Amino acid sequence: MWKECIQHCLEQNEKYLKNITFEAQNIQDNNLTKFDFQNIVFDCCTFINCDFSECCFTKCEIINCHFYDCCFAKTYFKQTLITNSIYSKGSIFVGACIKKSNFQKCSFAYTNFSNTLWEKCHIQKCNMKYAFFHKVTFKNIILEYVNFQKADFFKTMLKGIDFSSCDIQAITVSDTFEEVRGMKINAEQAVSIAQILEMEIV
Repeated sequence: MWKECIQHCLEQNEKYLKNITFEAQNIQDNNLTKFDFQNIVFDCCTFINCDFSECCFTKCEIINCHFYDCCFAKTYFKQTLITNSIYSKGSIFVGACIKKSNFQKCSFAYTNFSNTLWEKCHIQKCNMKYAFFHKVTFKNIILEYVNFQKADFFKTMLKGIDFSSCDIQAITVSDTFEEVRGMKINAEQAVSIAQILEMEIV
């Protein structure tokens, strides 16, 4: 089904798909740059080495999917739900714009989110261990029980963001520590932040 739909789009010179559900599809080595997906449901699909650069996902659902070495550079997500999905090491979201979207129970370990914009998003129970958040802009973001262990927030301002339910052990910031000023944390997390600031706890 997937192959036929994509082939039809390319033949018509229209990179646009709307109101379709793809279930249990295995897709490999597809160049999908600049495709526009609207009201698309991806359920239990596997994508290997696919390029989604500069795509647009609007009101889509990505459920129980697995992405191996896929690129989402400069991709636009709006009102999209991503749940119970895995983005394996090598996934790239550099320059992506993510608005009014929910990420639930997903794995983004080692994923590169550098230079992304997150606006009015909700991230719940996701694994973002070792992820890269270089020069990221967060606006009105809600975080719940997210694993940020050893994530890199270089030059990303975290002021006003509530990390109190998250794991922020050994996160990386710049030498000026400006990133962590004003972030909301709990008493236990203060120990981890103190270690980042090279403070001695007695």
